[in-house]
Amino acid sequence: MGQVLSAMQAYTNVIWTVFTGPPRPALAGVVSPKIKALMDGYKGAPRQVPTSACFKQLQKVKNMRDLAEVCPNIAPGRILRSACPTAASEQDIDIIRHKLGISHLVDLRSEFERSEDPASPLVAEAELRVSKRQGSIAQMERFEQRDSQHPNSVNAPLIIHHLSLLERSRYYKAILLKIPFATSAYALAWMPFNPSKGKSAIMAEVNRGGLPMLYEILLEIAGPELKCALEVITEAAEAGEPLLFFCRVGKDRTGVLAALILSCCGAKPEEIIADYHRSDSVVSEIALGGLEKEDKELHQLDRAVFSKAPAEVMAATLTHLDEMYGGPSRYLESIGFSREQQQRLAKAVSASRDHKVNL
Repeated sequence: MGQVLSAMQAYTNVIWTVFTGPPRPALAGVVSPKIKALMDGYKGAPRQVPTSACFKQLQKVKNMRDLAEVCPNIAPGRILRSACPTAASEQDIDIIRHKLGISHLVDLRSEFERSEDPASPLVAEAELRVSKRQGSIAQMERFEQRDSQHPNSVNAPLIIHHLSLLERSRYYKAILLKIPFATSAYALAWMPFNPSKGKSAIMAEVNRGGLPMLYEILLEIAGPELKCALEVITEAAEAGEPLLFFCRVGKDRTGVLAALILSCCGAKPEEIIADYHRSDSVVSEIALGGLEKEDKELHQLDRAVFSKAPAEVMAATLTHLDEMYGGPSRYLESIGFSREQQQRLAKAVSASRDHKVNL
């Protein structure tokens, strides 16, 4: 067995050297002129809008903000983003449901993440709708009407839309296709003999790819869910019903969807980058759909890379959208969210349509 392992190691090392070439550089320190130009474009603090004062009063709901704070084309109070709000305090619930008037929650987390939620009066009587993927199409289905009579629940209508953007099987398949072929071959060759060695090779590439690679994967594998989310947001906006979308920490999945929404609404690249980068000062944990908890190999993720929100990451993502698809609008068309639908969304949330915030 020892000779077999030695031979296998020699063989895989040859493959590794011949096919991989130099290792992929990490994003830090390798910022292209185009990305640097985008980063240099965003400056200054977000503008203050009527909803801004509410966020300072929140106790347990983190990383909340109004997309109108960075994009003047969006009316305040229409579309908000945050970290998961299910642990909201009574004061938070009053702000979310009464002052902000939120009537739709778009939950981008995985089923595993949702299973860890505590009992929450915020969602105690909400109608639940769950996205079901059929081939390349994701459709919302009414799942249940909750009947809880929690004493602190809010009686006004609330609809929760569950659209998981990061599922285990699709994510791992995408990683194997994204990393260099030789790395995949090296890892697969070692799996029968020393799985940890093979997985460590993959994790090294995941860390090198960092958040830009994660966001590229999200754009590739979650197109149906992103399209469905945008349709939900459009319908809510057209009905004049404020909406909050979120993942676990409100940075990665939420950041990608926010970038697409802001693009539809005519936000400048520097405004999109500024909105994303605001999470950098309030988030310090990794959230990959619960995979970072379920799979011990993902404990090797570089926390310094995956727990932050550097401006260059969103700049790189916008550059990827330009180079791979011809821009965010073309990307949205490729996943079935047409140019007409993009215009509908922009019109529905436009600053020309007032929304009253109950401060």
